[in-house]
Amino acid sequence: MSEPLIALRGVRKVFERSGRGVRGGFTVAVDDVTLEVATGESVGIVGDSGAGKSTLAWMAAGLLVPTAGSLVVDGVDLAHASPSQLRAARRSVGLVFQDALGSFNAMRTVEHTLSVPLAHYVGETGAAARRTIGQMMERVGLRASQMTRYPHEFSGGQMQRLAIARALVARPPVIILDEPVSALDVSIRAQILNLLQDLAAEFRLTYLLIATDPSVVEQMTDRIVVMYAGRILESAPRVEIFVEPRHPYTVSLLSLGDVDGRIRSTGGLIADTVGVAADRALTAPSTGCPFAGTCPLELPMCRTVRPELVPAAPRHLVTCHAYASSGGAA
Repeated sequence: MSEPLIALRGVRKVFERSGRGVRGGFTVAVDDVTLEVATGESVGIVGDSGAGKSTLAWMAAGLLVPTAGSLVVDGVDLAHASPSQLRAARRSVGLVFQDALGSFNAMRTVEHTLSVPLAHYVGETGAAARRTIGQMMERVGLRASQMTRYPHEFSGGQMQRLAIARALVARPPVIILDEPVSALDVSIRAQILNLLQDLAAEFRLTYLLIATDPSVVEQMTDRIVVMYAGRILESAPRVEIFVEPRHPYTVSLLSLGDVDGRIRSTGGLIADTVGVAADRALTAPSTGCPFAGTCPLELPMCRTVRPELVPAAPRHLVTCHAYASSGGAA
């Protein structure tokens, strides 16, 4: 496999709590995450709301600075990059936000919004930029003549197509999709996912897809990373995650995601896990496993000793004391 286009190593992101009635404190959104995305890979990050997925995506896109750890984008270490290196690295990554309408300036035309990355990263302006914008709009299923309209004149599905066009207009090699279809109805959602697959193949994209719904990453990605309370609990090729999940939280997540009963029993790790509530407050403890207190396979050490990622199979990693203590046969 080639060198990673995105490499997060030991990344941590801490936010200070603020607001009325809040007295100090902080929230750990991402806690010691290491993740690499290689050229040509499609990686899905799945987990419940509050798992730290979007924070991780925004750091990978260079929009948030990690509190600790290193972030390398297209060979550039963002923590020690010059302004020109930062610009080159950020040009390498396109980002599609969950709230497409909210990510556009309501007071600006679509043409103006899509022209910004072209001018900033490619140096393309005027008639040349309008041609590029028109071509990209048509490629995502819109008309070039619609570029003079304002965001409120488009439907939700059309706005998501525009968000994709903006992410791709400067032709970045990497695209990060942050819950790209969660706000759409079922019929429009299928259209957008099919469009994304076509564009990924056409432009030979490397992409990182963030989703709460496991069925989205199952359709769109080759490798899946499962996050909970800011940590990675399991990482494996798509087929292995859905056929033989190893972490109790992954089993619970896939069951709640209604994956048509495709999870096969693998012994104690599967037993009694289906239906485990996954909507608890996602605040990782400073020690131990974040799933402790909910996990049906909890061991005494789970609350006090932080589990490490261990190999379960080639390219399959799991963070679970129960799995490790059983020798992988729990």
